[in-house]
Amino acid sequence: MSTQTWTSTVDGRTHRVEAEEGFRRRVRWYVDDELAAEKRSADEKIRLEAPAGRLLVRFTTLGAPRRATLLCGDGPLDDGIDLTPEPDSKAARHEQAVRDHPERYALVQAAGGVAKVVVPILLTVLLARVAFSLPLPSIPTPDLPSLPRPDLPSLPLPDLPDLPDWSPPGWVERVLDVAHYVWPVVLAYVLARAEIRRRRRQDDQRRQDDPGESR
Repeated sequence: MSTQTWTSTVDGRTHRVEAEEGFRRRVRWYVDDELAAEKRSADEKIRLEAPAGRLLVRFTTLGAPRRATLLCGDGPLDDGIDLTPEPDSKAARHEQAVRDHPERYALVQAAGGVAKVVVPILLTVLLARVAFSLPLPSIPTPDLPSLPRPDLPSLPLPDLPDLPDWSPPGWVERVLDVAHYVWPVVLAYVLARAEIRRRRRQDDQRRQDDPGESR
């Protein structure tokens, strides 16, 4: 089981995060070489809290550690300082790929959105074919006595006015038909572009903190 490590000095304190890859993930957060917090979870976002602050560690769906962010106060989850991944690690190579090929990264994320739409459809079709090809088992049903039904009085219904016969335009119906297929792709692309902008802000912040750092 591989371990991803991030290390950075923020406000004079050294933060080191160790995240184990896999389904059951374990994250350890050290501050000045002392264990500040530790957590096990199968979530893609693991949050830790300690007197030193708050930490968010993100994983991929398959369990690969992606990034560790030291959160700023009570702000949003993406408002913080990304810790620096260990050189030549998976997380470091991912960061470099986002920097070097932002459009490719956005397209790959959009392709992931396509997969989220297409794969469930293919699985549904496959399961339907398997289900219809199997014979249904005969289940004996017991003879139950018929129960008497009480005679209830009929209640008068009020006369309601006729509603106008209206249907949306054809183009609206077509848009609604495809919207639930398109939105995961659009959402994946939008999130990818937001990650690219966030990555650039983080790089600018690192350059300000360490002017001698070249990227």
